[in-house]
Amino acid sequence: WNGTLVTRLVVLGIPQLQPALSEAARSAGALGAPTAANAKKKSNKVTLSDKLRNVPAFFVANSRGSPYLINKEQEGAQECVIFLEPGDAEQLLKEMVQASPMLADARVMCVGLDRALAMLARPATPTGNVHKGRQLMLRYRLQPAQRQLRAARSKLAVKMTVSGKSAPCFTCSGLKDAKGRTPVFMDLADLEEAWAKVAGDAKPNVQVHDLMELAALSKRPDAGDAFDDLALYPMSG
Repeated sequence: WNGTLVTRLVVLGIPQLQPALSEAARSAGALGAPTAANAKKKSNKVTLSDKLRNVPAFFVANSRGSPYLINKEQEGAQECVIFLEPGDAEQLLKEMVQASPMLADARVMCVGLDRALAMLARPATPTGNVHKGRQLMLRYRLQPAQRQLRAARSKLAVKMTVSGKSAPCFTCSGLKDAKGRTPVFMDLADLEEAWAKVAGDAKPNVQVHDLMELAALSKRPDAGDAFDDLALYPMSG
């Protein structure tokens, strides 16, 4: 993780594709598949931003839910890493506990991606910790699932540009759910499974998107209802 672990800083459908989250996610409160029934409605309209709360995100925290941070002293920062795949967060938790047995209360917390985006949008703030006379700043970073980055790049003619706020997702031309919505998959394997059930051996026409970019575009005044028929499907396993 290219950083030294530190102590805590207290600042703070397609019905067959139901998400099967890890034990860590379930213990924190599992999130159901995206549907109008379990998303907050605004004037009987479920927006893309509403649906983001049904996409789980994960970070390592203490028993009170405050994030444990990774030292990036050379960058003048301490950061909370937010993951989209529970296994990645669990691996970081394992490394943290091995490096510092005192972190016995560390655990993986599960939140909706809407909350994670709010965390990522926070401006850097002083942590109160100093390194070589330099105030360390608190920052949040999104860590996309590495296997999905590889999957995204395999479908693109050019290398995908990935920043600390990118989240690959996948759609398929001609694939709709029972309500006529366009499924947006966080896992390419889930898309391929869904496509195989309706099209057999035909090769799917996969498009790669950045969910963070879609979320930002959906909030533009001129977005209208262009994103309303998208149905988000978290990783199923």
